[in-house]
Amino acid sequence: MPSPSIAHYGTTIIEVLPPAEAVQREIPHTGDLAGMLRLLTLFGFEPLIENMYPGVGRQYIRRRGKITDPDYIEFDAFTSYTAIERPATDGPRVGDTIFRITHHSPVEVFRSARREGLVTPVSTWADIDAFELGDRDWILVRAPNGQCLEIGPTQPDRAGNHTIYVWTDPDALEATALDFTAQFHMQRVGSFDFHGLGKGLSLRRARPGITIGLITPLPGHRIEPRWSDDIFREAGYSHYRMGSPDKGATLRVSQQAFPDGGDVSFVYFRDSYLELVQVHDDDPAMG
Repeated sequence: MPSPSIAHYGTTIIEVLPPAEAVQREIPHTGDLAGMLRLLTLFGFEPLIENMYPGVGRQYIRRRGKITDPDYIEFDAFTSYTAIERPATDGPRVGDTIFRITHHSPVEVFRSARREGLVTPVSTWADIDAFELGDRDWILVRAPNGQCLEIGPTQPDRAGNHTIYVWTDPDALEATALDFTAQFHMQRVGSFDFHGLGKGLSLRRARPGITIGLITPLPGHRIEPRWSDDIFREAGYSHYRMGSPDKGATLRVSQQAFPDGGDVSFVYFRDSYLELVQVHDDDPAMG
């Protein structure tokens, strides 16, 4: 079966290069990798694929649910032996990405993760308190691998669960929105406040369901340029899968990031690093 257009997210994690004689698969999970895998377990993820790349890093793909479920999700926790932390900035950088992860009991998962030191709140303490009291549906947290996550309740449809936010240069917002709507057959569904941190433009597609929120800074705030285009160099570099109704056309307006993986192409599209796939009529995510 061709690769489906599902919620599949990933983030680069720093790992120290092991001795040449070490067996990669036998090296214990430590640090940010161990923390991220534990966090995914709390959210109900299970092992799917493990790949070892000598001299490069390790890859652990976890999944939750059945592929036909509206809240089906995969997360790619992969390490790079050459990754480093990027320079700190006061605000977000172009291309910084936030992934939504939903759960039937998000407050319980958040409390467990917080007790274990697996998440750092990004939202205000007032919003955190409201979330724990059931007065607020969504909060932002930072995972052990540096990935920013929006966590909240499971949604009834795939587009509500499969939601991605991308920090965008205000000067490029219109062109970026036009490219997403043209290449991925998405519709504008309005503007929204992004947790008091930015202004969002929401793009949505019902089948296969996905929502993209393009985030721009609030007045008086700035966005920094992207630091690197190297997914192996930058710790916390995010990527996600995107299904195109016409993959060939989308490839022509994208830049190759990595050798083609067959039915999956690795490309830079606007400010995102994508696993680009072709949408098929029998794609299980179409339900």
